Amino acid sequence: MVVVFAASWYFSNVLRDDLLVPTPFTPESTSVVTAVGTGRIILEPGPDAERDGVYGLLGPNGYGQVSNVLAITDTGVERGFRLFEGTIEVGDPVALDQYAYAGDPETAHGIDFREIRFSGDLGQHPAWVIDGDRDTWVIVVHGKGLEERRQALRIIPRLHDAGYPVFVIAYRNDTLAPKSEDGRYGWGFDEWLDIESAMFFAEANGADDFVLYGFSMGGAITATYLHEAPELEQVAGVIWDSPVLDLEAVVDSSASDRSIPGLLTWLAKGLSAIRFGVDWDALDQVERAAEFDVPVLLMHGSADDTVPVESADEFAAARPESVRYERFDGLDHVLLWNGDPARYEAAVLEFLVDVAGDE
Repeated sequence: MVVVFAASWYFSNVLRDDLLVPTPFTPESTSVVTAVGTGRIILEPGPDAERDGVYGLLGPNGYGQVSNVLAITDTGVERGFRLFEGTIEVGDPVALDQYAYAGDPETAHGIDFREIRFSGDLGQHPAWVIDGDRDTWVIVVHGKGLEERRQALRIIPRLHDAGYPVFVIAYRNDTLAPKSEDGRYGWGFDEWLDIESAMFFAEANGADDFVLYGFSMGGAITATYLHEAPELEQVAGVIWDSPVLDLEAVVDSSASDRSIPGLLTWLAKGLSAIRFGVDWDALDQVERAAEFDVPVLLMHGSADDTVPVESADEFAAARPESVRYERFDGLDHVLLWNGDPARYEAAVLEFLVDVAGDE
């Protein structure tokens, strides 16, 4: 019994580190450049190099973007390529970057924006504001990681072209944002207040209503906002990209992948509830699906190795009258735009027209 308790205590520490401790997202180098020319690049063969779609390409001295695979041979993977900054040369180790663009809206797309700070209950939060002609603002809430506003760069051009003001916020415990007392993620139970504070700023700057746009953990944060906020009349709709709709299911899936016995997983979750205040039931949006009363665009990949797609399947099935479900076959976590930009952007813009009108 002592051994079992010690093992479960250890695994609860793993859960703390994996789920609650803010850490930066850093793409790992998984290939090497073997040839590069105008509009083309050849990478050493491998799973990432052969992953079709549009991705950033991060090298030691530069950043570019690769498009769909053109050819695969025993010696290399040929893809479309354009260089954004610095240099990418033969022999460079490179990483595929899901965010596809570097920098900010100006450097990535030539889109004017304002770097502002809005006031929250803990202090000042940095944010990007991209002005638009409409009264409906899109508030983007990034996923797990430090200062990951860049996650929004893939969809910003389409939102901007359609006239929506875009407000990409940083929440507590981000690099440049205020720190919570315990320095840990609350998976929405603390962070929802930062969304509320962002709305106060947006209202003071002309917003009439809002669409919340959450990636991964940002989905959990926006879901908690919908549970906790005293008034929701101004929320016209919600867009979720690969959202964490059941944190416990994520843990169970990860534990199974690590071959951790079910008893240890159960005990570790119980210890996490006691030690770190994780409320697993409250974070189960599938069980709480009946509590939602806003239109939702839910997008998830069938090959998601991080957040089980079954949670999205079940949530969509529980609320067919208000959830528009886009299931992307064969795509992994938060790689839906990368794998099919045209379908992704069309789904987002059609949903926005439905909930915010076609001004």
